[in-house]
Amino acid sequence: MKTAEIEFLRAIYSKTSSKVNDTIIEYNLLANDEVIDEPLFTPIVRLELDNGFHDRSRYFDYWLYFRNDTNWKRCARTGLAKTDFNYILEGNISRELNLSTKTAKGKNFETPQHLVIVQSADIHSYLIVDIFKDFYIRKKQILKHFIKDHIKEHPATKKEPLNSSLVCSNVCNNGPR
Repeated sequence: MKTAEIEFLRAIYSKTSSKVNDTIIEYNLLANDEVIDEPLFTPIVRLELDNGFHDRSRYFDYWLYFRNDTNWKRCARTGLAKTDFNYILEGNISRELNLSTKTAKGKNFETPQHLVIVQSADIHSYLIVDIFKDFYIRKKQILKHFIKDHIKEHPATKKEPLNSSLVCSNVCNNGPR
C-alpha cells in the first residue's frame, strides 16, 4: 500500500486484555502474511496511557510498546500524540545515535526513523498500525497534510467486532523476536 507514493505496512491488532482501569491494554496481531516476517511488527503490542513522567519534548497521550523482548521495559516503543483527526495518533520508531556525548541521563540520543500512524475508533477493541519504513516528516504542517491524505486513501474501515479466530496462532506465539 502507498500514500503519496510512499510505501507502508499495515497490521491490525485485536485486544486481548486490559489492566489497571484500562490504562494498559494488550493486543494480538491478526493473521497477515504481509507483516508476519517484518521485524517492526511483533505478535503482541501494548498501549499504555501516558503517566506524564517522560522527558520528551512534546506531549504524548499514549505509549505503544512492541513486544520484542521478554520485559516490557526493554521493548521497542513509540510515544503516540493526538492529531487534528479523531481516532488518529502519530508517532515514530527511533534509532539510537552512538555519539561520544550522551543525554543528561547518560543515554544515547535518538532520531526518528519510521513514521507510525495508529487508527482506531475503539481502542478498547482493536488498533490499526501503519508503519512507513525509513520515512519521517519533521514539519508539523506537512505531517498534518500527509496524515489527512493517508486516512482519506486508507481509512480504518474495521467497524465490526474482530473475530478472535483470526488471531495469529502458530507463527505469532513463538515468543518475542
